[in-house]
Amino acid sequence: MRPRARTTLWLSLQLLSTTIASPVAAATLIATSRTDSVQSAAALVASIDTVFFRDPQGQFDAARFDTLTANALRLLLDDAAAKGLPTAPLINRALEGAARRVGGQRILLVVRAHAAALAEAKDALGDGSTVAELDAGATALRAGIDARTLMVLRNTRPAGTAVTALVVLTDVVRRGVPTATAREAVSTIARMPKSDDALLGLQSTVAKNSQRGPGMAVDALNRYVRGTVSGAVSPSTPATSDRKPVRPPDS
Repeated sequence: MRPRARTTLWLSLQLLSTTIASPVAAATLIATSRTDSVQSAAALVASIDTVFFRDPQGQFDAARFDTLTANALRLLLDDAAAKGLPTAPLINRALEGAARRVGGQRILLVVRAHAAALAEAKDALGDGSTVAELDAGATALRAGIDARTLMVLRNTRPAGTAVTALVVLTDVVRRGVPTATAREAVSTIARMPKSDDALLGLQSTVAKNSQRGPGMAVDALNRYVRGTVSGAVSPSTPATSDRKPVRPPDS
């Protein structure tokens, strides 16, 4: 096996174990890394996560849960569908819990909370929003971001294109940046051309600097926004190219 392949495989195993044990640590490792090997490892772990933890079709598998939990989940899913909410994000939250051997009561609490947040996100983002936007909006709300902020971001992006802005906003707030500061930064960049690339750069910048405290993260965010608006910072910064936003872990 070639040295680079061995490095990528080793990093993949490290990232996978970190993801299962501590999603926050995994997100930090990916967001603050620059090397090709780490990016390749992150992509491999993402594909593993898709196979084992997330079902893009949103198919409910009752066999993954005990009988009481499975029956309660069916009722929650039926109720969400009756309200016109997407059920795939709820099923995926439940599957993630089962894969991580979380207890049934905890799974139900998370799914109920996410269903309520999906309903609020739908009101804030509009009926025409995609499932991915609603899911990202619900995650933002559960992170303590208010519905007004979602409405502001909705107005900065065409329909179906707000996912990156919502995910980056949530991650930045969870790293200690005040919501108002994060909202202003993300909405400012979201209105610019090639804004997704610039938003990924913002996420990476805040992730690296937040390790030294929230104050350093805010300072770095403000410098990045000023540089991006003035053109001093290129949206195609190498540290953020070919990388999807890191989804913040569920509460």
